[in-house]
Amino acid sequence: MLLFAGLADTLGKDSLELTLPAGATVADLRSAAIDLLPALRGASFRVAVDAVYANDDAALVESGELAFIPPVSGG
Repeated sequence: MLLFAGLADTLGKDSLELTLPAGATVADLRSAAIDLLPALRGASFRVAVDAVYANDDAALVESGELAFIPPVSGG
């Protein structure tokens, strides 16, 4: 799983590896990541699966690219 911007800075890494059971959802991924890295608790971020933002009920695919993306602003 890839980490971007402030999340990567806060956690001191730009990627994270997790093992989840078959049939896991984005919500399961969030929960497992927060259990592993409590600094994520309360953080605002979206999850992208294969470069597309996914809802929490979306199923994960084994070979998919996952990313945690915090809010961004700019102009």
